[in-house]
Amino acid sequence: MFCYRVIVLALLVVLLLNVALNEAASFPWSCPSLSGVCRKVCLPTELFFGPLGCGKGFLCCVSHFL
Repeated sequence: MFCYRVIVLALLVVLLLNVALNEAASFPWSCPSLSGVCRKVCLPTELFFGPLGCGKGFLCCVSHFL
């Protein structure tokens, strides 16, 4: 019975690590990679790109996209 618990625990750890790695790989962009700035409110001349790696309550604001 102990052996089964160890195997199940090991499988859960592997699955959790796989999910965590896939999340990071599936969305590689962040606010600094877009030359953006994290602000509470974007300026009227800036584009809003969502939270993208900013802290809670902050938005990624980009003044120029290209």
